[in-house]
Amino acid sequence: MRHHRSGLLRSFLFVFCCASVGASAAELVVNGSFEANGGVNTNTFTGWTEADQSGGSGSIFVQTGTTAPSLNPITVPAPPLGSFAAMSSQTGPGSHLLYQNITIPAGFSAKFFAKVYVNNQAGAFSTPASLDYTVSPNQQARIDIMSTSSSTTDVGAGVLLNVYRTQVGDPTVSGYNTITADLTPYAGQTVRLRIAEVDNQSFFQFGVDGVSVISGSPIPTLSDWALIGLGIAVLAIGFVAVRRQMRPV
Repeated sequence: MRHHRSGLLRSFLFVFCCASVGASAAELVVNGSFEANGGVNTNTFTGWTEADQSGGSGSIFVQTGTTAPSLNPITVPAPPLGSFAAMSSQTGPGSHLLYQNITIPAGFSAKFFAKVYVNNQAGAFSTPASLDYTVSPNQQARIDIMSTSSSTTDVGAGVLLNVYRTQVGDPTVSGYNTITADLTPYAGQTVRLRIAEVDNQSFFQFGVDGVSVISGSPIPTLSDWALIGLGIAVLAIGFVAVRRQMRPV
């Protein structure tokens, strides 16, 4: 009886596993830890495009150790992941972008992660709906999921999801903090991941590291849920059958 009972349990477990939705994981961001780059104090990052508004000062640079990029070399936290981070630095007003396109597989979940550091030496944030440093006052940083057909500087309809933005009243200095967002609604789309920093009030070091979008488990369909329900039902029936077999005659 013991052999028969264990065989039944194995059969029920097999059916349940077949009915369950399998899990997988894939990284969608290229060089999200910024380890592949053109060297410290350059603004070259493999997989990313860096762009600065014409006429402004500074850029988003490769940073390492505990010193900010050379234009304003204050003491900052070391990169939380690996040896390098991306960090803005300037000697005057400017607007700076770092972006790449990612494709989220259809039918799969997706989760965004990043670590961000702020050191706003202006003492306060100003957050107009613009990334133009000639719009004053303007002292902010943000990370967006965008339509690839929109302008890289768009902060309107082209922004599908704002995952991070400095707000008026926020602490102006903070160590690296983790931010997350659910990107599952954009499964099946190619979107633009944009990091932006703009300053015209004073120096602003905005650091980013560990940028990641993980495509995970398949999104259950109605047929998937039906299979899962069937598996649970078979397990329940099997449990009752085994209990009956175990009763003394």
